[in-house]
Amino acid sequence: MIGSNGSRPEGLGDVGRAHGESLAEGGGGRRRGRGAPQHVYDADIIVIGSGFGGSVAALRFAEAGHSVIVLERGDHVRRETFEPDADMFWSPRRHRFGMNELRRRGRHVIPWLGSAVGGGSHVYAATLFRRHDFDGFPEPIRSEGLDRHYDRATEMMDAVPYPDYPPYSDVPSLELLVEAEVEVARERPGLVEDCGMIPLGISFAPPGAEPGATFVNRHGCRQRYADPSEQKLLGGDIGSKNSVDRNYLHRAQELGATIHALTRADKLDRLEVGGWRVHTEVFRKESSRFRRFVRHWLPTGAEPAQPGPTFSARRLVLSAGSIGSTELLLRNRDVHRTLDSLSPALGARYSSNGDYVNLLMPFKGILVGWAAVAAAVAGAVAGWGWLVGVSLVVYFAVLVIGRPAFDPDLGTTNSDFIRFRHRDGSPQGSYIEGGRYPTPLRAAMSALLSTFGLWRVHRYAGIVRVTRTLRKLLPPFELIARSWPVPLLQMGRDDAVGTMRLDEDGRLIIDYPFEENGEFYAYLDDLARMIARAADSWFVPNMVARRLQVIEVPHNLGGVPMGATAEEGVVDHAGRVFGYDDLMVLDGSIIPTTLGPNPALTILALAERAMDVVLGDEAEDHS
Repeated sequence: MIGSNGSRPEGLGDVGRAHGESLAEGGGGRRRGRGAPQHVYDADIIVIGSGFGGSVAALRFAEAGHSVIVLERGDHVRRETFEPDADMFWSPRRHRFGMNELRRRGRHVIPWLGSAVGGGSHVYAATLFRRHDFDGFPEPIRSEGLDRHYDRATEMMDAVPYPDYPPYSDVPSLELLVEAEVEVARERPGLVEDCGMIPLGISFAPPGAEPGATFVNRHGCRQRYADPSEQKLLGGDIGSKNSVDRNYLHRAQELGATIHALTRADKLDRLEVGGWRVHTEVFRKESSRFRRFVRHWLPTGAEPAQPGPTFSARRLVLSAGSIGSTELLLRNRDVHRTLDSLSPALGARYSSNGDYVNLLMPFKGILVGWAAVAAAVAGAVAGWGWLVGVSLVVYFAVLVIGRPAFDPDLGTTNSDFIRFRHRDGSPQGSYIEGGRYPTPLRAAMSALLSTFGLWRVHRYAGIVRVTRTLRKLLPPFELIARSWPVPLLQMGRDDAVGTMRLDEDGRLIIDYPFEENGEFYAYLDDLARMIARAADSWFVPNMVARRLQVIEVPHNLGGVPMGATAEEGVVDHAGRVFGYDDLMVLDGSIIPTTLGPNPALTILALAERAMDVVLGDEAEDHS
């Protein structure tokens, strides 16, 4: 096999020839007729990208006896090495190789992408909802549905509802939103379809077990139980979230699949004898602390990518996500000119899945409290003791009468949900899910520890204790703690449909008609106001989206859409690329329409279905 650093161990040629000969005997090799030259492949299957779709392909092909190579531009994610500062982001030009990529692509959209072994399963919120109908999908999927494939993916991800027992049920912001959602559902039964606890791909400690304790999951991979005192976006999810590197990919590796981290696919060549050659670039991490510092703060503008090894295989599977797979295909069609037969639908039907964020301010006395602080400072400066005294009385009265802090950084990123009908009355129109985020003060303290090499994920609980002590000793800190809003993560079946293209520098641009979602976003605002009233909170609108018309999108869909023909889509109902019978795409890029619910489980189910179709056809061919 080829090493993850791109090197070829001595003696590889003999191993490769032997492997090629075994493929020829078992049907894996390709011949062009009697006496034609035989090509020796590095593997039967190359999978580009290791997220939801790629992990399914790797495991199912490996189970069928195929040799599999997985190429992933990101690195392995480890709890011990996670850093909650700028290094948690993917920015190779600054020599940062974190699992989160946030980069503006065009005028209106900032996609949130995963970059790691396990792909987006590390950066999504572990929410595993099903879609109940398949309007907008090709006829085979509309008629069959995905129930059994959903079941299989749900089982693999070990999805369970968020627990209703301590310590998980003791999260203050969770209690606030659950009560509000139940009240709205009771008051608006014609609008609300359902509410409750989200099915999550997270390992929670059973009653009597210790959060944070380690265990071996049923796939044979070591994990740990979720600890609600850890901040999930700052590393607390690592090990407790059932990311695909701990189930699908783990089992694929046990069956012989090889994963090459920090290896980015670039050029895709068709081989004359059939199959593919993939040209790669590899990222080299600096070993010198000084050189890393220079690259962090004095970037040269060039990525530290070097030409990597080439890999060949009978079949190629693209699973780099909606953005990554679309960009790779566009580059090979328009720049490298190796895929000139791709459908003109490439880049079409981009959807944000209606992703949006609004906020709640549970502490209604916030303005009076800050006015009292300002008046006390002004009185102290002017020497007016009476003003200082009156202001402090008002300040403490506000704290006594008002609610305590809700700590919106604690608990899982998602936990509760409420589902609404669409504006036209059809189901699964919109979702609101309670969100969590690292509050600025605690995030800054975490980043400071990381800068000095002192960060460990479990230390967030200590930061929480320190800030809670400061609240008691220094009055402004209590007011600061009550000033952090609680996010409402919203999504649904929206109206805007965008396109993706390459600009003159070869960078992917999303042309997104933001204004076409005006009515949809107004609808989301109305729904958020309902929750705010039920929670006896202020509604805080998304001013960034309203004024700047920019949205952050974690649920990017489309770009390589399904269709019945090459005129309608790039791939068929099983992810097979029209015009290239040995090329598949399995990720969110093939979803041809806005979904409504979080898309992760649907991507997994579509990949499971596609593999059943492809392996079933293969079995028939060999029978």
